[in-house]
Amino acid sequence: MNSEPKPLHPISIVFQAFAVLKRTILPVVLVAWNAARSSWLGGWGAFGFFAVMVAGFAMIGLVRYWFYRYQLADGELIVTSGVIFKSRRNVPVARIQNVDLVQNLFHRMLGVAEVRVETASGTEPEAILKVLSLGEVESLREQIESARQQEPSLGATRNPVAAGSESMEATRGETPSFVDAAPVSATTTLLDIPLKWLVLAGLASNRGFVMVGIVIGILSQLLGRGDELARRITKSLISTGDLSVRSSQSSWWESWLVWIGALVLVLVVIRLLGIAWYVLRFYGYRLELRDQNLQLSCGLLTRVSATVPRRRIQWISIHRSPMQRWMKLASIRIETAGGAGKQNEDAATTVTRRWFVPIIPESRLEELVEHLRPGLDWSESALPWQSLDNRARKRMRRKAVMRAQGIGLLVAGAAFLVSDSPYSLALGLLAALVLIPCNIWASHRWHHHFGFAELPSGEGVVIREGFWNRKVSCTFYDRIQSVSCSESPFDRRWNMQTLRIDTAAAGPADHTYRLPMLSRPVASELFDRLASKTSGIEMVWD
Repeated sequence: MNSEPKPLHPISIVFQAFAVLKRTILPVVLVAWNAARSSWLGGWGAFGFFAVMVAGFAMIGLVRYWFYRYQLADGELIVTSGVIFKSRRNVPVARIQNVDLVQNLFHRMLGVAEVRVETASGTEPEAILKVLSLGEVESLREQIESARQQEPSLGATRNPVAAGSESMEATRGETPSFVDAAPVSATTTLLDIPLKWLVLAGLASNRGFVMVGIVIGILSQLLGRGDELARRITKSLISTGDLSVRSSQSSWWESWLVWIGALVLVLVVIRLLGIAWYVLRFYGYRLELRDQNLQLSCGLLTRVSATVPRRRIQWISIHRSPMQRWMKLASIRIETAGGAGKQNEDAATTVTRRWFVPIIPESRLEELVEHLRPGLDWSESALPWQSLDNRARKRMRRKAVMRAQGIGLLVAGAAFLVSDSPYSLALGLLAALVLIPCNIWASHRWHHHFGFAELPSGEGVVIREGFWNRKVSCTFYDRIQSVSCSESPFDRRWNMQTLRIDTAAAGPADHTYRLPMLSRPVASELFDRLASKTSGIEMVWD
């Protein structure tokens, strides 16, 4: 399907001008303010300068709008832009992974959206269309999907595991298995997140600590340089102590009650900020299945609408914090081909990968995970989990003791350098005595929860780890790029090895498939089995 080159929506002139103004507003205001103070024109001169700059930004937006065109032709999305330095970008529709929408409050008022077209080539969008009307967006999506369905390679998809073993099954007279990848005729709603779940997610998270850190940074700037804020807090505490000594027996508890109340207030504010973050980011969350694509939309002020093809999911990871486990909740992250996270990732990337499903009750978790890959049978409790042996536990216990001893020596050295106290060694010994049982307990809990297993269908592998923040992740044989086995000098001393599995994406799920401290026979047997399975299966990016 070919189309004529199309321009962006005319309102994009305003958004382009505003984008330039947003990047330069601070220096423009400073120049205008200095001109108002030093120029004989005064405020009128500053206003005129600002008006000229705004008009210039509007002209920039007009030029970008006039020379920016996009079209679909010969199975490619073609984007041209530029006046002096012209650019033409051809993106094969067969390689388009996501067509995501981002709508802030003004976009929604005007009925337009920013469109981001992504492939599996990297972390940056291949094309950003600022902005299109919602009707043009739907038309573009339909044209892309129609062109993709005309590609021979994007028709019905076989199960790659079955394809890798088709010849062996044929010799036994068995029928190879296939995955029914026919397009779904209707849209199926998989998950709607109500406001109550977002409130629980905010209570279970520590997102509010980030905002508290920002407030403390602002206060430190307002109250003085260096450690002035800490000095003022210290003086306040000292004055409180002096007051408690000088005051009567009936009022000493009042000052401490104030501090306890302030601490409770801070904790409440932190939780409220966490709730606000989840509500602003994920309000109205809806996950739908349409034509083998997962479509999600969410956001209170900035509305994000994104599409994730199921065939491109490389990694599924389930996360549970301590508070989430207590509330019987979990969150799901995914990784797609080329979907490694970046420091300044945009809203669509954050939602579709790092926070794919921000919160979900345990009772609905297994059903939703099974929808993320056709034919996936997911039951975490029924998996044949294998754990590390007792030698690994012994090694972890020894590492925990050595770690606590090292921290104790550092505490003793720091205390001696700061105070030159004869009790520095005793302080370090006390720290080691406190940390040793804590570290041993933590290592035992980590060893108890760590495990790895193979899916009952034989199409992938699963790993679980963590005693505080627990993670259970799954990948599939047709997504594995490499299997490696390594050993350090300490591994050789214990006759152990470390096995790793790499896929085409890593980062957003914050979890990797790494099996440490495996006994050499177990590591060798597992490496040979995984290598033989992955070598007989063609890796699937789509």
